Amino acid sequence: MPDPRSRRSFLTGVLACGTLTAAATYVLPGGRSLPAVELNLVTGPDSSGVRPLLVDMWNRANPNTRVRVTTTADTTTDQKLQMLTEARNGTADIVNLDTIDIPEFARQDLIVPIELPDDQLFVGRTIDASRVDNQPGHYWAAPFHTDVGMLFERLAPDGPRTEATSLAEVLDTRVAPRSQGFIGQLRPSSSASYEAFVVNVLEHAISRDNDILDGSGIPAYDLVRWQKALNPLRDAVADRRVTLADNEQASRELFTANPDRRFMRNWPVHYRVMQQHSDADVRADRIRVYPLPVGILGGRSLAVVSRSAHRGRAAELIRFLTGEEAQKVTAAYGLPPTRITAYADPNLKAFIPHLEAIRGAVETARPRPTHWNYPAFAAAVVKHVLPMVRDGRDLPSAFVDEIRAALA
Repeated sequence: MPDPRSRRSFLTGVLACGTLTAAATYVLPGGRSLPAVELNLVTGPDSSGVRPLLVDMWNRANPNTRVRVTTTADTTTDQKLQMLTEARNGTADIVNLDTIDIPEFARQDLIVPIELPDDQLFVGRTIDASRVDNQPGHYWAAPFHTDVGMLFERLAPDGPRTEATSLAEVLDTRVAPRSQGFIGQLRPSSSASYEAFVVNVLEHAISRDNDILDGSGIPAYDLVRWQKALNPLRDAVADRRVTLADNEQASRELFTANPDRRFMRNWPVHYRVMQQHSDADVRADRIRVYPLPVGILGGRSLAVVSRSAHRGRAAELIRFLTGEEAQKVTAAYGLPPTRITAYADPNLKAFIPHLEAIRGAVETARPRPTHWNYPAFAAAVVKHVLPMVRDGRDLPSAFVDEIRAALA
């Protein structure tokens, strides 16, 4: 089987050449160059490596509008706090926001809308939550990459190749008691892993009760429904059908190090990481990546800071990073792209066999509650569901009271 890394490197090089030519050099009317400025892009860490590549491409093509990247801390909370601070101080020009944080930044007037005249070319789910009311074609942020939970399966060398259909099916029929055959992000060791836990909990709940989150991510305020939806997960943990991992990276490491672990819930980028590490099962075509019937939507979006002195140039950078060619490079590095054309690219589909499945999963995914007070909702999930999963407790009535109050 050809080395996927060599194919990936070749494709990335080809796309990079095309993308570099697409990065425009901006001039004033009459051919005069724009005065030199430096844009500050504040963003969380990037383990894929695609963002530094794209920023370098921009800087080479636009010497008078160079970009400096400020990388925040690892934890979701710390990332948000630093971006809030730099946006309020006007020291950031662009912030790369988790989709759940866009409403709060907009509510505080820390970001301004950006016009996306080709908005119909984005995958709908990646851009819907950023629409500006009563301003067609304008968005609070442009989606840099999307994300959605996927189900990884390691096929037995001589076993049946039947596709797993849902988290519920995996826990109920595909993993045996005491096998710990399914791996999920369900044992956070610190606040850095709380969001992974929340997303996993929501996906397991939806696999049992499809309407426990509505199309806007708003939860049902019914304690009995939540208890019923999460009881099977609690029972599977007690039955040792589940390996409890801290975060996505730890899950992947457990999955690759233990061939008897058949299933894993994770983000799509971890297939790319397994390719990079020359995972034996990936090379032997024994790893399948399936869409969940309904997953939870993730991703990052780029927004122009309202106090930036260079808002026009910041918007041009965002249009480049979210443009068609840049999104193909993003896909080549393992992050789910936001442009429809990237999912149809034959070169990408040749070595990302589940690329179309990712798009389908994104289209059917539910967002987390798109509410400025989302952190309080997430805190209530961790506070009450973690003891249920870890210690076998029932959910208290305070759980529904607190998630209702958070999203009131």
